[in-house]
Amino acid sequence: VSEKYVAKEFGTCLRVLCSSQAVLPLGISHELRKSRVKVYCPRCQEVYIPKGGPVNIDGAFFGPSFPHVFLKTYSQLSPSAQKVDYVPRIFGFKIYKKKGSNCLKEEKKNEEEKVEEMKQNNYEQSWR
Repeated sequence: VSEKYVAKEFGTCLRVLCSSQAVLPLGISHELRKSRVKVYCPRCQEVYIPKGGPVNIDGAFFGPSFPHVFLKTYSQLSPSAQKVDYVPRIFGFKIYKKKGSNCLKEEKKNEEEKVEEMKQNNYEQSWR
């Protein structure tokens, strides 16, 4: 199985930020005829339906713990822990929140509350 994993015979992750990370087969249940095999990406730690469509292999043949046991056994094959956050861009420019959006209003309100709280603390400390 390790040779198939290295050769990416089980497929690669669909996410762009995973950089074509090799995936491992995974069963959702131990019981037969419950679900077909899925694939698990160790970099983003997500479960996907195989790229070529549903495979006619029962997921119980692999079980839900197979990828984790495999990566513990072959720790040299586990991907690096780097996680890259997605930054939305249009034509290369970052997208910022709208000026009047609720998020900014809530942040400003929280900042004002912190300032008031600090003023109260300073006022109380001055009387001590």
